[in-house]
Amino acid sequence: MTTAEEYRLLGFSDEDREAAEAFEADPIVVKDLADQLRAELGKLGREPRLRMPEDPRNSVQAFLDTVPDIRRFHAERGIPDDISWATLADLGQQLKVHRRTNGDYGLETHWWMTIHWTGQIYALGRLQYLLHQVPADKPVPGTEPGEWVIGVHIPETGPLTPSLVDDSLAQAREFFPRYFPEYPVKTATLWSWLIDPYLLDNLPPESNMVRFGRRFTPYGEPTDSQDGAIFFTFRTHGLDRLDELPQDTTLQRLVVGRIKNGGTWQSAYGYLRL
Repeated sequence: MTTAEEYRLLGFSDEDREAAEAFEADPIVVKDLADQLRAELGKLGREPRLRMPEDPRNSVQAFLDTVPDIRRFHAERGIPDDISWATLADLGQQLKVHRRTNGDYGLETHWWMTIHWTGQIYALGRLQYLLHQVPADKPVPGTEPGEWVIGVHIPETGPLTPSLVDDSLAQAREFFPRYFPEYPVKTATLWSWLIDPYLLDNLPPESNMVRFGRRFTPYGEPTDSQDGAIFFTFRTHGLDRLDELPQDTTLQRLVVGRIKNGGTWQSAYGYLRL
């Protein structure tokens, strides 16, 4: 049974907590995912490939049921409570994003939360860091296939100011050698539409996004990410409502304008040395 305090630490809004408590979960489906999460816990270096419930609300219940397991893993590593709970609080944040996007209780990104619940990603200040290995088919300059790196992820938790980014990177430089010394990391990587060269060249150079993106040295081939740009800017999917989307900020106008002009947003690869 999840307590009110645990719901709070997991980042649930009152509305989503009430919905979670009222949901009649399928015990067989929930147990199946919970058992998979326990079996994959601590197996670092690869994205877990799990059988996910058809109804993501069952996934939420499986995450709640296995909070003691992932908390125990964090404690055994010596990871401080504040970092542990900040990492797991992405569950509540993702529920809020789902509600804002779809208007109801659910978890569109339930697959993403399996990474948190298997001990692979950590929230350190403004950014999240995923511990993984360099794949042979996507080499990172200056690294070897199989070398450990940390992938940077940008949660929707506030401004991306240079000072917050500096602080987060400083935390990462200390965190991984201390709590995961057997996985030495020297490089951070990023795959995001925020480092699409078109974005960096067409937003004001002093903007937080541009200053963040310019930290990373590009490499590899970008991939099309039209829906990604729409979703992360407007929290909606698809291109059939472009004329209805707000055009209040420079970023909003840039995202819609490029698509209307026949362009395609892309997610690019970048790296920086720690």
